[in-house]
Amino acid sequence: MEKQQERRREAEPIIFERDTEETWLRLQEDREKRAALSHVAKDKDVPWKQNSQAYRKRYVQSGPKYRYTMGPIGSMTVSKQMLPPMGKGGKHRHYNEALLYVIEGEGFETHDGIKYPFETGDLVCVPTYCIHQHFNASSNWVSVFYCTPADFFDLLGIQSTEQIEMHPNYQVPETAQIIRGTQGQVIGYKEASGLEIRFGLDENKQMLMDSKKATQFQGESKNNYDFYMRTLSDQTKWRQNAIRIIKSKERPWEETRMGRIKYLSHPNISTGLLLFDSFLQEIPPGGASGKHRHVSEEVHYILEGRGYDIHDGKQWDWDTNDVVFIPVNTVHQHFNADPKKPARFISVQSRLYHYCGHGGFEHMEDAPK
Repeated sequence: MEKQQERRREAEPIIFERDTEETWLRLQEDREKRAALSHVAKDKDVPWKQNSQAYRKRYVQSGPKYRYTMGPIGSMTVSKQMLPPMGKGGKHRHYNEALLYVIEGEGFETHDGIKYPFETGDLVCVPTYCIHQHFNASSNWVSVFYCTPADFFDLLGIQSTEQIEMHPNYQVPETAQIIRGTQGQVIGYKEASGLEIRFGLDENKQMLMDSKKATQFQGESKNNYDFYMRTLSDQTKWRQNAIRIIKSKERPWEETRMGRIKYLSHPNISTGLLLFDSFLQEIPPGGASGKHRHVSEEVHYILEGRGYDIHDGKQWDWDTNDVVFIPVNTVHQHFNADPKKPARFISVQSRLYHYCGHGGFEHMEDAPK
């Protein structure tokens, strides 16, 4: 009996974790933040700012400290950029893809040294990890509306921006000292505190990409491991050959249950984008769209007209140049308040939800005939 008691183990102390409860509290805080934010960004209230690329208005910014502080969406950044006559933006590269809709003007892109002309109404597709730069080829200003995935690539551990060339009118902070390269180009600046900010190409990342380009899978896949070797080759070729410019005037209008829509980026359309769907929608004078709901977030840039949205029963008024945010799982419908003129907007939806099993539309009401 005494030997049995000797062998009996003492009960281990219970250690409590509160990670589940902490997650509940964080998610509740996020819901409260989203609920407190406007679903419409009034263009006149958003200031123009300079960064290393160009002059832009930032409607939704990426990064943890900005999450649900500017708009009730978190899957994409949302901005508008201006290029002066015969001007250009900065040259740079990042892992995340970018979608740009040309609001007005004409010019061209350079992607990895190849020129791609664009004009008003075109959709510009910047594939993942592509050196790119935007050029204005006219005597008028060029304006573009653009979106990038917000913090998705940061979570994957590969977010980066390599600033290869600053835009021509770039100015460092007032108290900073410019750092120039051997050719006199701006390569960074030094703040009064001594902190140095350096620009330029990441040579290590370039070596990685060059190595991938040189690796070509030959023959047929013989097993499941070969599938991934072929995937590397196929995706490298796709990045090099992906379609960069979608000509809006060449895409058809469709009469759908949601209304009159012209898709520019869609799973059934070959583009240089993997993470975004995009379409133009036109609402007739005094008319309305259909009503539906989807898990994915969505944003609209109002190209023409005035009207309002109904989101989960609440009205949000919008006008030309405003940005409309549709948060996750929101029942929504669009209305044209002008009895004489049509309203048009460009829509962008995140395709990330589709890839994780939450794509599609829950249709509730057809657009009026």
